[in-house]
Amino acid sequence: MLDLHSENHLTFCSLLTPYISFVVASPCRCSYGEQYTTMKPRVIKILTQQALRIDRPPPTQYGGIVGISLFGPRAVDAFLLPLARAYWERWEMELMAVAKFGEGGGNALREYELSMCQQALLNAIGIFMQNVNAQEQAKRVDFDSFAEVFGERLIPLNPEQTNYMMAIL
Repeated sequence: MLDLHSENHLTFCSLLTPYISFVVASPCRCSYGEQYTTMKPRVIKILTQQALRIDRPPPTQYGGIVGISLFGPRAVDAFLLPLARAYWERWEMELMAVAKFGEGGGNALREYELSMCQQALLNAIGIFMQNVNAQEQAKRVDFDSFAEVFGERLIPLNPEQTNYMMAIL
């Protein structure tokens, strides 16, 4: 029997989460989504109410972020962007706490889970930034606030070439 609190179980769940998110979102993206008009809203509602709660473990949050990002830039705009800053700051604080207490025990796994959440959120923001024009982005996102939290991590996500990007090219 698999111990639900063992490191193997948590690692197993961490590996399966992106696939589960894809399986949950895929019926909405194929013909079923057109036949059952309430399917997308119900799935998104479940993801936002259950998986994106701050009290959920990081693999669950990761699955929620990946699942919502599979619904495209509008879903990212509506459900993830309002939470992005608060979640990122919380994950950063948790990562600092993990680093402070060393690598012993389950800290390495916790650090991995938190970094996967951060990567999923950056990917979701990238989906938004690459699929929404600059005028809409300016209406929806306070870039000064985002730059304060995310720093240079957002530069590669912006589809428009900046002076920084031109210096690299």
